[in-house]
Amino acid sequence: MGLSLAKARLQLWMRNAPQGKFWLFFAASIFFNIGFSIFYFLFNIYLLGFGWTERSLGLIGSLVAVGSILGTIPAGRLVERIGLRATLTLGIALAVIFSILRVCILWQPAQFCLALLSGVAICSWAVCLSPAVAALATERQRPFAFSLMFASGISIAGLGGLVAGHLPGWLIRSGWGLQAHPLKGSEANQGTLLIGCVLAGLALIPLSGIAPAAPAPQVRQPRTLNPFLSRFLVAMAVWGLVTGAFPPFANVYFVHHLGLSLERTGFVFSISQLAQFLAILGAPLLFRRAGLASGVMLTQFATAVSLLWLSVVHSAQIATYIYWAYTSVQCMNEPGIFSLLMASTPEHQRSRASAATFFVFSASQAVASLTLGTAIVRFGYSYSIAAIAVLAILAAILFRRLSGGMVQKSSPLPGSPATTQPVV
Repeated sequence: MGLSLAKARLQLWMRNAPQGKFWLFFAASIFFNIGFSIFYFLFNIYLLGFGWTERSLGLIGSLVAVGSILGTIPAGRLVERIGLRATLTLGIALAVIFSILRVCILWQPAQFCLALLSGVAICSWAVCLSPAVAALATERQRPFAFSLMFASGISIAGLGGLVAGHLPGWLIRSGWGLQAHPLKGSEANQGTLLIGCVLAGLALIPLSGIAPAAPAPQVRQPRTLNPFLSRFLVAMAVWGLVTGAFPPFANVYFVHHLGLSLERTGFVFSISQLAQFLAILGAPLLFRRAGLASGVMLTQFATAVSLLWLSVVHSAQIATYIYWAYTSVQCMNEPGIFSLLMASTPEHQRSRASAATFFVFSASQAVASLTLGTAIVRFGYSYSIAAIAVLAILAAILFRRLSGGMVQKSSPLPGSPATTQPVV
């Protein structure tokens, strides 16, 4: 009986699983995600080894975010002209080239320019991801396909952090002559970053096997369409300041502020990805019990508490546990936020509402990255993280007040994350 049930479940899984060319795109996403997960985990630490400060790192992070914002509409128009596969190929190739140049050219003006160009190039992946999956899977297969893409993205980001934390040490111990170099740590980090770029570039191989024909997404300039959306975008802008502030500096916080080893920090980030994965799976239960607005508020209050705790601890071990809780509750509200938006926006306005949310959220994160880098240099980590916690409390209040403007109708909980970048 048990064997028959398992066989039936396997057959059901096979019927819902995508076929053919989808798996080529999935393989491309594996290479893309792990390559850039390694790169973005280690790049800030690499620059710090050459005397860069958190202020400069914050500016670089904001320029990448600005590039992504500026590149979204041109990427959509490019898809309309040359197709999905060609746009993806061009975007990935340019992102890899710009990333290699960022590793090799440490002149500050060049770094700022390359950061902006990298953001423009890498946003093609975000623009093309959903229409590519839709083009390569049938309507029945798409829920499975999207779930697989999102779940693999989280797990691969964790694997990338683990590899980035250990690979420099492996390179130093490999006997390739790095020990004699006066900057052996920086040279090993440079080798790891270049390996990450090569892995991301390997995405072009499976991508080349995908048929070029695919529907083009329509990317339009977002507009504020109704009073609810206006208030929602204000709340989303504040929340973007929270989510865009601390994460870019989290690895630097552990390595340089708390003195945690690079290998141990890689482990911390890998476990945090697992925690986020489990939190997203448990999010629907929270929102069914508490409601959308209240559930979002609770997760944001929990985020604030975690940040306040992080701002006062001095033990790396305790900070590790708090960081895992912080990343879990911060990402847990994403299904609720977008369910709240969809439940309160007329159907014919949903695409523009989603576009407006992306623009506001991305711009807010860019401001947060730039501002926090300067704040850390001037006030230190403790006061800066505490300020982020205050913003999280403000965001929770703003989202809770949105419940009065919700349209009273049922709406399924989407399971997709709020951001479509690598770890990213």
